[in-house]
Amino acid sequence: PTWEDDVLPLITSPNWVKGDPAKKGAGWIKAMKYWGANHWSLDSYDDVKQRVVSIYRHLRSESMPVTDDPQDYWPETALEVLRNWANGGFPKAKSDIPVPKMIIPKPVEPRKTYKVREDIMSLSKARLAEYQAKLDDVLKVGVLGSRWQELGLLHAEWCLHYQEATFLWHRAFLRYVEQLIDFPIPYWNGYSVASADPDSPHAGIPPCFFEETYVHPKDGSIRPNPLKYALSLDGKSADGTSQYVTRDKILAEGPSSAKWTNKICMMKLYHEQITNALKQSTFTSSETEEHFGIPWANIPTFSENQPDGLYPHRFDFDGLFEQVHDNFHGWTGPDMADNTYTAFDPIFLSYHANMDRLAGMFIESHPENHFTANFPLQPFIDNGTNLSYDDPRRWIYTTIGDMAKDTRALGYMYGMPVSPDVYRPPSIVERRVRNLRPSGGRAIYIPKGAGISGGCDNATSTTNGVKTSSAEAVVKVPFVVFTDVGCTASSYRIDVFAPKAQSMTPDVLENPDFIGQITRVGMGPGRAGVGLRNSGRCRKPAASRVLNAERFADQLAAEERVQVVVTDLQDGKQLTEEDYKKLPGFEPKI
Repeated sequence: PTWEDDVLPLITSPNWVKGDPAKKGAGWIKAMKYWGANHWSLDSYDDVKQRVVSIYRHLRSESMPVTDDPQDYWPETALEVLRNWANGGFPKAKSDIPVPKMIIPKPVEPRKTYKVREDIMSLSKARLAEYQAKLDDVLKVGVLGSRWQELGLLHAEWCLHYQEATFLWHRAFLRYVEQLIDFPIPYWNGYSVASADPDSPHAGIPPCFFEETYVHPKDGSIRPNPLKYALSLDGKSADGTSQYVTRDKILAEGPSSAKWTNKICMMKLYHEQITNALKQSTFTSSETEEHFGIPWANIPTFSENQPDGLYPHRFDFDGLFEQVHDNFHGWTGPDMADNTYTAFDPIFLSYHANMDRLAGMFIESHPENHFTANFPLQPFIDNGTNLSYDDPRRWIYTTIGDMAKDTRALGYMYGMPVSPDVYRPPSIVERRVRNLRPSGGRAIYIPKGAGISGGCDNATSTTNGVKTSSAEAVVKVPFVVFTDVGCTASSYRIDVFAPKAQSMTPDVLENPDFIGQITRVGMGPGRAGVGLRNSGRCRKPAASRVLNAERFADQLAAEERVQVVVTDLQDGKQLTEEDYKKLPGFEPKI
């Protein structure tokens, strides 16, 4: 191969890239001129020749190009062209007479390949049928006593919620399912811009979940669609109307429903909540951090009415993200709205694949975050690829630390969404985080402002305290906060309205007094005759849920209260104030 005919075209117009290869190549060249040492250029023969070994290693290890799209990585055939060009003496044109020399040896180990979880709306009929056949043949979603029933109960009896481990437990669950079916789970992107547009084909549940049949890819037979006809727990849906899982009636009717527009526009609120979660800087707060604001050593004076600004709140990704996660479950229901039934609906897999994608974006954007690394995600072992229900050796179980890493370390990636996401957190490159800095190493932590006496002459202690008289004015934004949130048996929807709301209808478009909605997904009744097993996995009521009420600042400044309507999602009945106050975390605070 030569530079002009073979190598340069791989850079300027990579033929394996879908869309616009020339635009992709130009982007690579521009990026390296900016980021590369001494602003070197990928379209310069001399620059590439000088750095070819480093370039090859980065390309083959897939640390370059920096991308969210797995199709950008160089295939083995392209890498071999680059390697053979270097070993062939770097010929620039066919007329050159180079002197061959071994520069880059032949790789011994085959390159790791990744499973790619694709947007379910991007799948061809043939590709989708492969996935449907896996649900049919391997998991047997339409058969009682099947692996599908086992998976549904695994989630119902072991899933973790209201804690740091929530999405990492579900990450392990998805890995286990993929290990069983040997196929990447396609994701349903409920965070796409188009999903909040009632006129878009991306609105509502993807059509493939409502189709009656599919053509089996091996024998050509026409079979019931397993994405629709999946047996619920013991062959009885959450609402008792079918042996198969059931979905919200408005979503099942589609655009013909009179309530379709309002149902879809609720997505706008959910998108705002996801965006808010993705814009945070911390994944979670440890138990020791949860109850503290500015250290007391920084507040040298106290009064009976300390300014709020001295005790700042901090939002965390995990709690904010789980809050909107629950909303989606309630929005999709009825089976998806009940924790005992939710994993029996195939939508659960594609929905959680997308939540895993979004959580992964946050984790990869903030590699400096800390996790409770050794917390076990039972019953998963072997990095989420196997199970052990009763082994007392806690160290064998998959942990938060095993799952809280770049998905590529776990063997999979995500394909790009068909409709773009509402927001994407900046990558570590965009954040200019080039190298992580390890923390720790102190034998003692001394808060700022703590006076320390020493033996040195003329030693002074500077207090970095915040005096109440000089504290900066704080711009107050009202939030509706529910504290002491914990697990409940039933699922509920909490609709929140302004103090003087004229209508108590949760309508995003027509009701200006509607503040927002919170769904509390209940743990459900458990299996018949047995009830909930492993109920201790529910964290004590210590979580919180929050709604931004900035639009209602004037009303709430005059009257610090809101109105709420609490609805039981199983029977549709509204709870009285006396009833919902008996439940953990149902009383709003401003």
